[in-house]
Amino acid sequence: MTDVANLYRVWINASPEKVFAYVSDLTRHPEWSGGKLRIEPLTPGPVGVGSQYKSFGEVAGQLNRPNELRVTHYEPPTRFAFAAQDPGFGEVVNDFRFIPQDGGTLMERTLSIKMNLLMAFAFRLFIRPLVGQPMMDKAFARLKESLESRER
Repeated sequence: MTDVANLYRVWINASPEKVFAYVSDLTRHPEWSGGKLRIEPLTPGPVGVGSQYKSFGEVAGQLNRPNELRVTHYEPPTRFAFAAQDPGFGEVVNDFRFIPQDGGTLMERTLSIKMNLLMAFAFRLFIRPLVGQPMMDKAFARLKESLESRER
């Protein structure tokens, strides 16, 4: 198995506190993420390390694909991370960093997946540039628009 990590960035004209609050609320991810997605909290109370969720999303044409989500880092307003247990990929780690920059926030999202060598090669060569990057670009555009429209 090999680690495949992809870093995505977007600058948002909103404070790190506002971007962090919005992104760390996993139930709001369907508002901006790509594809069809539904996320339900399993742990009552405020978000924190150990909070659990169940998501149902669209992956490779499969609707309502379940994932179990667990918050692994919660450090307002600088870092938020969660791990998703995906039935096809295993553990997928989503690590968000919120960096003050030019009066707004540079948000970095690192997606990390352990894959066999052949799948990692295919992912890097085909899946990421043809599917992953365009999907992330659309999601980040929606996220940026949603947060910046709140600032107006």
